[in-house]
Amino acid sequence: MRILDRYLIRQFGFALIFSLIAFWVIFLVVDLVEHLDKFIDKDAPFFLVIRYYFYYTPYILVLSLPVAMLLSSLFSLGQLAKHNELTAMKSAGISLYRILLPMFALSFLISLFVIAFGETIVPLTYQKMIEVKTVEIEKGKRERNLILQNIFVQAEDGRIFHLSHYDTKERLGKDVLVQRFERNRLKEEIRAKRVRWKNNGWLFEDGVERIFSDASDELGKTKTDSLPASSGEKYQSETEKYEPFEKLFRLDLKIEPEALVRRQKKSDEMGYFELAEYVKIKKRSGQVVAKETTDLHLKIAFPFVSFIIVLFGAPLAANPKRSGLAIGFAISLFISFVYYTLIRMGQSFGYSEKLPPLLAAWAANILFAILGTILLVKAKK
Repeated sequence: MRILDRYLIRQFGFALIFSLIAFWVIFLVVDLVEHLDKFIDKDAPFFLVIRYYFYYTPYILVLSLPVAMLLSSLFSLGQLAKHNELTAMKSAGISLYRILLPMFALSFLISLFVIAFGETIVPLTYQKMIEVKTVEIEKGKRERNLILQNIFVQAEDGRIFHLSHYDTKERLGKDVLVQRFERNRLKEEIRAKRVRWKNNGWLFEDGVERIFSDASDELGKTKTDSLPASSGEKYQSETEKYEPFEKLFRLDLKIEPEALVRRQKKSDEMGYFELAEYVKIKKRSGQVVAKETTDLHLKIAFPFVSFIIVLFGAPLAANPKRSGLAIGFAISLFISFVYYTLIRMGQSFGYSEKLPPLLAAWAANILFAILGTILLVKAKK
């Protein structure tokens, strides 16, 4: 049986490598044709374009791996069925489950590898690819006066900054929320209509400051022009100090305007744990995190597409009537198209909170796992 396992894995492995290379080349050609005019307009050197696609390659491989896995299973098993090798194995008393076991085990290990690969290599190379594209190829083109929206930044001291709008030229932010946590407990919160960078500090205007428990002794601040009683009342209890203000100047906030204009990382540029921490911080500040939470669950769900799609495709491939490269390729494209469409639909439902993020990320996997199990049970043993 060890010889048979090695034979099956070798057949599947060769088909997988060939499929990955083929899909990688197709992806690169299509992307190059789409962006060729931009490369020419920007006078991008040849080696810079090579660097761009070098950093893009890990993301492409992870994205095309499920299609390659399905095509490999259909082709390798299809060839065995076409040449009656599967029939010979079954005649020797080997069940279909045992024949498919090494392929299932290999695809499961590949899914685990993709999780680790997506946690370490893919975020770094994807971020490098974005930097090469925006800074080096596009010459780092940035407008001097930009109105940024929905900025969310964590300062060095752990404070969370959220601004709905920020004018990079005037260094003026609107609808501001600043929070400081200690041991997952909110200690200080500042809400203001405006904030501006002035005299190496932040000047908050027209807002409210709340300080919880004994955190008031830790602040180094200067207040001016407190609101009159008609605009808001100050009060202090044993657990909270609430004080409206017209102006609040803070020198102790360890964040500068440059940090607010840095490009926020996308989910694809973060690993699972980095994105989980980002979701935790953003959720703790009261922000909506449906989009980020859905992407977080997809970082685990998507790698397992490689395993589930083999579970779905292997019983189909075991049928001699569906053998052959052309038929296998057509079936692979159709199934992959349906699978990816369902994944994107679930992702959209998760973003819009029509489905819980966990269910939205795993819905397509659950459906295909059920269908694959049914096909496997009904397949000729």
